Amino acid sequence: MTPIRSLLLVATIVAPMVASAQVPSRPVDSQEPVPRELVMALLDLGPGMGGGADLRIGQVPDDAPPELIPPGVQILGSTTQFENMVIVLAAPQPPDSAISIFESKLLAAGWTKPPMPVNRGMRGFVPADIGQNNFSPPDMLCHGDAFVSMSGTYRRSGGSIIKLSYNRGQRYSLCKQQSRSDVTIHNPYEDGPIPILRAPQGSITNPEGGGGMSMSSTTMSLGTRLKTKLKPAEVSAHYDKQMREQGWAPVADGAVEFFSARSYRKTDDKQKPWVAVLAVMNTADAGEQDVSLHLNWKR
Repeated sequence: MTPIRSLLLVATIVAPMVASAQVPSRPVDSQEPVPRELVMALLDLGPGMGGGADLRIGQVPDDAPPELIPPGVQILGSTTQFENMVIVLAAPQPPDSAISIFESKLLAAGWTKPPMPVNRGMRGFVPADIGQNNFSPPDMLCHGDAFVSMSGTYRRSGGSIIKLSYNRGQRYSLCKQQSRSDVTIHNPYEDGPIPILRAPQGSITNPEGGGGMSMSSTTMSLGTRLKTKLKPAEVSAHYDKQMREQGWAPVADGAVEFFSARSYRKTDDKQKPWVAVLAVMNTADAGEQDVSLHLNWKR
């Protein structure tokens, strides 16, 4: 066989192998990249929605309640794991408006608002500039034991990306009002008249000293450390006004240059008597004071 014929034979054998090893210039439909907006929305799935979830592009799970998908929205995709599913939609309205529309349609379809927890607000010592703790209920609705929560972000091209987190409620349901029998350990001060005590304006709360909380079966102590130009008696008078405004009746008080104390009484909503002692004392660090509130209740 001549050299030229040998080369032709080799080329005939190798050419199909080379062609089959080449990477296609364009991915097939099943290999199209996941839309960026869907990936960004699903990155923060929360606990229990990690690896192993069933991810669908442009589709919702087969068993998703149909009322969760209102008309006029674009389905970006969804993921399902166990009894949880997350559906990501693109809506033409801003986030707040889109969620309001979704909520109205679900309420019309028989969904209900979940039982609201008791808002205990802020309690104990807080900085002077802390905002009011106004409770804002979550964007969540119930249908039996199942519940859905809604969150949204603005979309680059206009409108919003809405994430619906749906749970069938078979293991645990946020739509059930927790009863006292469901609580394994009950804090006796949970329902107590713990006051909120805002620090004097211009003072600085030092988180490294004097703070924290301790508790026994009948007593509770709260504390904070302040950096302030006020004297202990002036700090005590500042907190005294707040104690009185919150229903604590003064019993006795006394002060010296480095220390001030006041005592109070109060009966809570369950007619339990409480006593409290507010104490303010200079520390070894100039300009700093330890402030404490000791509470005691009778069984």
